[in-house]
Amino acid sequence: MIIIGITGSIGTGKTTVSKMFKMLTIPIFDSDKKVKEILDGNQLVIEKISKIWPEAILSNQIERKIDKVVLSNKIFNNKKERKKLEDIIHPLIEKERKTFLQNYENFNIVGLDVPLLYETGKDKECDYVFLMNTSKKIQKERVLKRPNMTEKKFELINNAQWSFERKIKEKPFIINTSFGKIITFFLVLFYLLKIKFRVKYSG
Repeated sequence: MIIIGITGSIGTGKTTVSKMFKMLTIPIFDSDKKVKEILDGNQLVIEKISKIWPEAILSNQIERKIDKVVLSNKIFNNKKERKKLEDIIHPLIEKERKTFLQNYENFNIVGLDVPLLYETGKDKECDYVFLMNTSKKIQKERVLKRPNMTEKKFELINNAQWSFERKIKEKPFIINTSFGKIITFFLVLFYLLKIKFRVKYSG
């Protein structure tokens, strides 16, 4: 099984490329989706968060939910607070990722969509990495279209990730998503074929 990491800074096109993998019937582990599922439905996590950030909890007579806007504002304004949340979430994501790899161990290729792939050292678990990139202008335009996003929050999120210059030192396959989905798709296909060619003739 070949493991391909999909990563890049916020707004660079990870989700788009993950969808292209799915179109090609390549299984994808979506870290952001798993985090959302955990925050939405894991009562143990909700309980832990309620004790640390009670103001981030919405309660009614039936259930308690996490106000993700309040929570994200808390963690992205403070590295120590972000670390507290990571300590709660990351072990659960790691368990989910291992289960995913076990479930798809008979597939030729799988993808791991992990925004903080390099920052968390998960690139070491990948055979190849697809690094998304685009211009700062396009990146900012994309991100500011998202609900509840501000320029300050965008900068805080961006600064929490490695710079593109630091990431390319790890020699990933770079996919520039600035030129539309068709060009991006051809780049994805090109690199996938390149990987298959390498595997075929290296064995």
